[in-house]
Amino acid sequence: MSPAEELRPALDEIRAVDHHAHPLADPGAGHLLADVLSEATDPAMTAAMRDHPSHHRAVRDLARFLGVEANEGAIAELRAREGFEPFTRRLLEACGLAEMLVDDGFRFSGALSIADHAALVPCAVRRVLRIETTAEAAAEGWRVFATVRGRFRAMVEEAVAGGAAGLKTIAAYRCGLELPPADPDDAADAYARWVRTDTPRLTDAPLVSFFLSEALDAVRDRPVPLQVHTGFGDTDLALHRADPSLLRPLLEDERYADVPIVLLHCYPFVGQASYLASVYPNVYLDLSMALTFAAHRGPEIVLEALDLAPASKLLFATDASRLPELFFLGAMWWRDALAGALGRLIEDSTIDRATALRWAELILAGNAQRLYGPSAL
Repeated sequence: MSPAEELRPALDEIRAVDHHAHPLADPGAGHLLADVLSEATDPAMTAAMRDHPSHHRAVRDLARFLGVEANEGAIAELRAREGFEPFTRRLLEACGLAEMLVDDGFRFSGALSIADHAALVPCAVRRVLRIETTAEAAAEGWRVFATVRGRFRAMVEEAVAGGAAGLKTIAAYRCGLELPPADPDDAADAYARWVRTDTPRLTDAPLVSFFLSEALDAVRDRPVPLQVHTGFGDTDLALHRADPSLLRPLLEDERYADVPIVLLHCYPFVGQASYLASVYPNVYLDLSMALTFAAHRGPEIVLEALDLAPASKLLFATDASRLPELFFLGAMWWRDALAGALGRLIEDSTIDRATALRWAELILAGNAQRLYGPSAL
């Protein structure tokens, strides 16, 4: 038995903290497995995912766990026979989670509320507040900028006081990560431009930067981690503008030196994220969705994250949404990848088994528990 095979059962005993996920969807929304194993939206590309390694592995692993034949039809038939709630609870229980942090700012058809999602998940659930979505809600009705600014800060303060575990920015989607310094006058001008467009989507870089700064300032008395989307994502993202190395001005801003900043996804900029986490004390990274979309390269991606960053800087997350199958696969494949990576380090005599288990506990749970604190539930 290889070191990775010997380690793998021990990782199932560690109750993980999924520090970055999204809500499940109502079954009537019609989401399919091939739809959620890619960021593609073109029907031809989602159909083509059935010829991708992750899809083949997903069908195989789901069928093995569920005890059915390895094809999508057999899985769908079982899901319909068991019913949405029992089927979902069965898969979520198998994830082995102690807690899940959920960003409900990602809007998709049939998305469940945080409360309805939590009722299906056999672990504590806390919310992560998406900054841009909150700013859009504050601006609804196009009130004057000073009013919007006040409403936004109040919404952030209320969310954190009410138990939100962290903040999240999707600036990478909206304008890229090369953000200008936050300036109230520039933000007011940008807000006036936004009002003239009469579109709800916030995309102007000075305004995105300003609301990010306002959010961090609003919780200065009770700082929470800031999650930053980096790397690949939906097709409205310009990938070259999602490189986490563009965040250097934010990372070197002394006002935020005590704010944990967690780089999400990171692919294909895993090396850049590893470097940043190795030189900035408050920077961390995860590999959410990278280990699902490229599951066949899981150990290599984990090892790349550990090229420069210590194990105390890497966090487990699935970034799963919509289908319970995606949560199950994300949790299983993350543990597979971690066992493979740590097993190789044991084979190379870089670490011993005791160190590998200690690192696994940090990555799967301990690092997130240290950053986000204990759940009140």
